[in-house]
Amino acid sequence: MNKKHLLFLIILTLIAFVFRVYRATSYPPLLWDEAAIGYNAYSILKTGRDEHGVFLPLIFKSFGDYKPGIYIYLTVPFVALFGLNPLAVRLPSIIVGSLSPLLLYFLIKALSPKSEKQALLAALLLAFNPWNLHFSRGGWETNLLTFELLLASLFFIKKRYLPSALVFALSLYSYQAGKLITPSIILSLFISQFTHLKTNFKSIALKFILPLFLLALPVAYGLLFSADSNRLKVLSLSSYPRSQEETDLIIKESSHLDYQLFHSQPIFFLRNFLSRYFNHFSTRFLLFEGDWQNLRHSAPYIGVILYPSFIFLIIGLLNYSSTSLFFLLWLLFAPIPGALTRDTITAVRTMSMSIPLIYFTSLGLSKIHKKSIYLLVGLSYLLSFFYYQDLYYHHMIQKDPDQLLYGYQEAIKYVIANREKYKDSQIYFTDYYGQPYIYYLFFSKYPPKLYQQQSHLTDNIHGDTGIVKQVDNLNFRTAHFDFIRENPGVLGIFAQEEVYRQGLESRPEFSQFIPLSPVNTISTFYAYHQD
Repeated sequence: MNKKHLLFLIILTLIAFVFRVYRATSYPPLLWDEAAIGYNAYSILKTGRDEHGVFLPLIFKSFGDYKPGIYIYLTVPFVALFGLNPLAVRLPSIIVGSLSPLLLYFLIKALSPKSEKQALLAALLLAFNPWNLHFSRGGWETNLLTFELLLASLFFIKKRYLPSALVFALSLYSYQAGKLITPSIILSLFISQFTHLKTNFKSIALKFILPLFLLALPVAYGLLFSADSNRLKVLSLSSYPRSQEETDLIIKESSHLDYQLFHSQPIFFLRNFLSRYFNHFSTRFLLFEGDWQNLRHSAPYIGVILYPSFIFLIIGLLNYSSTSLFFLLWLLFAPIPGALTRDTITAVRTMSMSIPLIYFTSLGLSKIHKKSIYLLVGLSYLLSFFYYQDLYYHHMIQKDPDQLLYGYQEAIKYVIANREKYKDSQIYFTDYYGQPYIYYLFFSKYPPKLYQQQSHLTDNIHGDTGIVKQVDNLNFRTAHFDFIRENPGVLGIFAQEEVYRQGLESRPEFSQFIPLSPVNTISTFYAYHQD
């Protein structure tokens, strides 16, 4: 690497960091999982135990979704340095997201030493790609997983098998999707590097396969026997077979033979799997809408890659060579963790797919040799990126404030600021948007040791995670307006949707409601009390 390229990569890394850390203290709003990561890190820091009192767990029970613990432990030193706040939770993701372009550069160079131009282009694309920017601006475990897959693959290609095994093992404890995608990436490495590996198999077996197998045993045990497998069962596509009513209707319309040949449960599962799998290759996902099922996973009105990238992605795929085999296999395997779940599309579980997409896009771009064309392409990328930034900062919350959980921080801080007024009465905080208790613990910096003595997670018949109903005099459930009105001294926090459902906007008392999080013509949260 010459000095110019080294300087370019250093500057690129710094710029990537700036774009990720800019306004990260407040934008986007803190999500449930981020608040849970932060509070559990805070609890570990203060007591050595998670919010439920478990000593240094590998898997955190949290809401009952059983979060792998690596990201939480990475957050502990940042909470120690900066306190319990959104920036401390997001800094691990911001840092690994800023370093990922460097890793991709070195990985491409390790696979093909003569691909300097493509490696630089890939690093540049990764630094500003919407998919990667989005998930590296928040405390997303999937972003850490993507970083680990890049790092472990680089170690493997460099024949540093023990560090590779250790990082791959860490990926299994970083994010649930790692339990599927990590074995796939390892298989891709073995297939693509087979000719190099067969002459050195004994060393690989001792330094890579054996340590990885031993470190993965707790994960395998958890999947088979522990409670953390329940979350995977809830999300698994196989847990949602065709209803008996639909089965009976199909048989009634044709026959049992027709059903067995064309509509049986295995065929039903395969069709749903394939539709989800290929959704991730659609232009609707890549270019125009992004994650249309969960709107907090992408900016509105745009996909997960910049518009010009699609053209060069096609060119790159058409210029496939043997050195591209690893990334091609990665591309084919990456949608599987998402396709095996109930969601029709999921940007979060398939984020590692961004890496092979960028690889082939950079391969297509590297085929350009005229400076005038590069200038034209650069301008088109610049316009596309500015358009994405406008959508991200000016339209994302305005369009779907409830999906982004906008207003939780403002509502909880209102409760914290006024809780002394209601210490002898009750506060009812809406649970319409889900998991309000964790925001209270997070923003109040509730003493972990005190919470551990009263933590109680109950089953939620309406969701796939548990709920906490009360902390001190805070009741985390929706109160009917008439109850609040007839009980002076009680504070009620209502969601906008509950205002509609209870018809409160047409009642004269609505003028006394305090909007806590105004956006557009509404507020996502309101406060009301009767003196």
